[in-house]
Amino acid sequence: MKSKLPSLIVTALLTAVMVDNAYGQQNLPPGNKAPTSKIYFSEAQGESAIVSHGVTYTAQQAKSFEAPGTVIETKEKSRDAFVYSNGTGIVMEQNSRLQVDHFTQERFQSNSPTRTNPEIEPSVSHSDVRLTQGAIGICTNQLANGTTMVYSTPQAEIRIRRGRLSIDASAGETIVDLLEGDVTVSVDAPAKQSQVLHPGDRAIIHAAKNGLPATITISQTPKDSLQGLDERTTVACNAKKTVFFDANDAANQEITPNPAVPAQLPNNITVSPDRLTGTP
Repeated sequence: MKSKLPSLIVTALLTAVMVDNAYGQQNLPPGNKAPTSKIYFSEAQGESAIVSHGVTYTAQQAKSFEAPGTVIETKEKSRDAFVYSNGTGIVMEQNSRLQVDHFTQERFQSNSPTRTNPEIEPSVSHSDVRLTQGAIGICTNQLANGTTMVYSTPQAEIRIRRGRLSIDASAGETIVDLLEGDVTVSVDAPAKQSQVLHPGDRAIIHAAKNGLPATITISQTPKDSLQGLDERTTVACNAKKTVFFDANDAANQEITPNPAVPAQLPNNITVSPDRLTGTP
């Protein structure tokens, strides 16, 4: 009869190792867990719906949601502007649908430039976002080295390194207009094709159809479209100025949006005469 003692000893040792590993994971020092990225709404006009963690909300100004997995839909005559916690501003026009498939951020550093210079990304981030229909304007800050930002539509993939751009997606085509910055547009047709856009470029992408491969056509953005595109992306840039993000130093770092206070009061302040010095 074989002794069960060796096997019992091995089992005990393995159990001890597993318990020790579990204990160690629970007691990791601060700084080992990345925060959950956030979306902050700076503007909500008309009717929009946000689906976050399976719950549907109505878009409201100054509300925030966790970014990963969130779906945003704007209805007729609606428009939303929001800011990701990496500092990128977005505006969504009416009848648009956007889904954040993936958005992660590394921990904010103790010397994060978010407060002192909001034009610099506070930490490396990785995002994959789908625009299934509609139009958006994007305005990034200076992205950190190592950051990746990819937007996809039914026809194309847009890889953004920095800048100000507009994406318009429908069932038949995608139009990308780059006003400032550096982006690459790609299609699978069937071999992957890519085009680097320069400021002033418009890319029109048609999906493969009737045996023909997908195509990317590059031209200059029409002059009669520039003003509208500039206004669209300016809304996204202005959204960035409405909030800054902080993150505490706990082990489970939590990103907190803080509405920005204007540095200067508006010039059109009306002051009652009885408040003025020297008024009879």
